[in-house]
Amino acid sequence: MAQTINTEVTRTDARRKVTGAAHYAADFTPAGMLHGALATSRIAVGTLTGIDTAKAEAEPGVVAVFTHANLPDYKTVKGIYSGGPGSASFWPMEGTAIKYAGQPIAYVVAETAAAARRGAQLVEASYEEGEAHIAMDPAQSFIVGAEGDGEGMTLTKGDIAAGLAEAAQSVDVEYVTPFQHHNPMEMFAATAEWRGDRLTVWMPSQSVRTLRHGISAAYGLPETAVRVISPFVGGAFGSKAGITPYTMLTIAAAKAVGAPVRLIVTRQQMYTVATFRPESVQRFRLGADASGRLTAFEHVEIAQTSQFDEVVNPGTHMTRSMYASPNIHTEQRLARSDTNSGGFMRAPNEMQTFFGLEQAMDELALKLGMDPVELRRVNDTDRHPVAGVPFSSRSLMECFDAAKASFGWADRNAEPGSMTDGDWLVGYGCATATYPTNISPSAARVRMQATGHAFVELAAHDVGTGSYTIMAQIAAARLGLPVEACDVVMGEAHLPLAPISGGSTTAASAGSAVHLACLAVGAEVARQVSAMSEGPFAGVDPAQITLEDGMLRGPGGKSQPLVEALASTPRGEATAEGQYRHPALTDEALRRTYQGGYGVAGPVTPEMAMFAFGAEFAEVRVHRWTHEIRVPRLHGAFAAGTWLNRKTAHSQLMGGMVWGIGSALLEVTELDHTRARFLNANIAEYLIPVNADVREIRVEMLEEQDDYVNPLGVKGIGELGIVGTAAAIANAIHHATGKRLRRLPMRMSDLV
Repeated sequence: MAQTINTEVTRTDARRKVTGAAHYAADFTPAGMLHGALATSRIAVGTLTGIDTAKAEAEPGVVAVFTHANLPDYKTVKGIYSGGPGSASFWPMEGTAIKYAGQPIAYVVAETAAAARRGAQLVEASYEEGEAHIAMDPAQSFIVGAEGDGEGMTLTKGDIAAGLAEAAQSVDVEYVTPFQHHNPMEMFAATAEWRGDRLTVWMPSQSVRTLRHGISAAYGLPETAVRVISPFVGGAFGSKAGITPYTMLTIAAAKAVGAPVRLIVTRQQMYTVATFRPESVQRFRLGADASGRLTAFEHVEIAQTSQFDEVVNPGTHMTRSMYASPNIHTEQRLARSDTNSGGFMRAPNEMQTFFGLEQAMDELALKLGMDPVELRRVNDTDRHPVAGVPFSSRSLMECFDAAKASFGWADRNAEPGSMTDGDWLVGYGCATATYPTNISPSAARVRMQATGHAFVELAAHDVGTGSYTIMAQIAAARLGLPVEACDVVMGEAHLPLAPISGGSTTAASAGSAVHLACLAVGAEVARQVSAMSEGPFAGVDPAQITLEDGMLRGPGGKSQPLVEALASTPRGEATAEGQYRHPALTDEALRRTYQGGYGVAGPVTPEMAMFAFGAEFAEVRVHRWTHEIRVPRLHGAFAAGTWLNRKTAHSQLMGGMVWGIGSALLEVTELDHTRARFLNANIAEYLIPVNADVREIRVEMLEEQDDYVNPLGVKGIGELGIVGTAAAIANAIHHATGKRLRRLPMRMSDLV
């Protein structure tokens, strides 16, 4: 491809964002707009026995107050984990049942946002309260699914008991991860406007097609009558993936009052009206012979779920894909508690499970007297440990070798507690990072003009990752244009199909559709110039004319810039659509995606296993007397096929590692066990890394070619960087202190 690929390109939307010209969903203000606010439940479990809205209705500026008694009717949709588009299967304000603290019980519409908030505070409710439990009880967990193949939630290969019996050394350990909440900078919001039977919804969304499909089904409208707009998303990380109850309540309220309504959810309410990362317990039993080769690999994950959904983010699928072993058993279990439903949060399957797996590998290496890097090398494999198919590419040990060299791993004294610097105990740790390469069907429309300008349209999203820039780069490379000559339009549901911006699929799937649409533009121009009476391609079979990096090329060495060829055609422009479908995508996956769902191929197909890989190394310093924990250095090396934009890719990987520091040392949603609610439901007490917590972070991006994953050879990276960080830090803490911390976050008090 041309020079626009695998280079550093500044975001095309950078100026708009820093000057405030970029419009986010809540920036759109339809004429006559009113404002909404939510009143929420004070209890976690029970029944709403009475609700008094008189004071709220009397508040100046309040237009209407809706409860379960007078809410306009609409058909609810299934939750994501039940195969639907909703963020949960339980919809509040349908009746009097209270399922979790912070559940919406009333919706206030007013002339101003302040009046709506005041009205919501004046709603009075009475309850019959039941007993609630917010933390899961692992002893009450249940198995998800049944014995099956590589897609099964429970899987056995070989004989675990025999593998453990023949092991020279083994470990049997548990690791615990907490509730965590997304807290994106852009608040949750929804604006709805009805014009007769036509509806427009502005909402920050990771899947505008999912929103449109679900909303149209809820109201019995054709999808063409519903417009969903989300041009920019100010952070999501999984929290804006499905249709939330507050969205449907806003649409219903707007229909009832006959005017547009906007709701901006408060920071505190963001903890209960959307999703979160559920808490988990990870149990690993690993056995290895004297050389370090695994003889047994067992992973049982117990994850929290609500009383009304089975939220399954199968981390065991990822851990059993990592290392070779003849005997493997994995089991996915759930335990219920009284919360709203959890969901996706950056690396939803991998962050918590690799915190366990990569510590278990470290503990096994210590028992064997092996270097942790070498233990991973001994168990590296070029075939998927369960499915048996080869990896389309696997540069794991290349990543370890690169990061090991840049970090200075050779300077490590292997004895725990042996490295010091004054009053600081110094520790080195490492961990594997991986993320599956998921491929979704996608489409794009490209129009190119002889003026040298191109327009790219697709229903993808920019959730802060630089998708506008990447799509422009791909088009520029294929059409032979500068990046600034390619305008990209995304974030609207009526545009050509694109998948949810989740699972690190956008660049690989939507990018491949843009790539194919550009080739289709070249084919369209080839048809036009071959039909002309003169010119280098006059009379040439269009099938023999190809587009290569902005040049039309034909038999006999004939070539012509695409822009120049367009200038000779009658219209001077060409428009074409590209449809991307990986050969492994089933008809069912295709149907699901076109109906607003999440249909994917991979990461394991009948031919190949598709994963991106990385290695992360951490230096930790623990103060001998205060037990303060610092991370002065974090190095990562990653391989993920073709790098489209080295600048934004570096940012994504580095950002994931920064988040990993937060997950390791700071981030936790604190629980009120007595009243079953989240305590630190605000951005002040929900701790995340600041400048003082983040020192040297080095990211190395290895070159890797993979011709199987998609036409661009791209693997997703949005979630890769966070996966190994917490485990690398935990391993470094053990190396520094000799103490093994198996629960997140790891705090000073844990080292006393």
